[in-house]
Amino acid sequence: MGLMDKHAIIEKNATLLLVGSLLVVTVGGIVEIAPLFYLDNTIEKVEGMRPYSPLELVGRNIYMREGCFLCHSQMIRPFRDEVERYG
Repeated sequence: MGLMDKHAIIEKNATLLLVGSLLVVTVGGIVEIAPLFYLDNTIEKVEGMRPYSPLELVGRNIYMREGCFLCHSQMIRPFRDEVERYG
């Protein structure tokens, strides 16, 4: 009985296929999630990063409250036409 024959048995038996699928998904979930409980901090510190000042925090809260993030982004993108227009 080769490997392909064993595979066909699993494919034809719906219960065995379901149990096998659930087992694989469960093991995969545990492998992905369990390490997070053993880490002290999941966020790496970035050099040059600083917390928002109080004024910046108020501005960010207004930005979020008014829904500005739906149309605008806080990421600066140098578009060619804007560089030519504004320098």
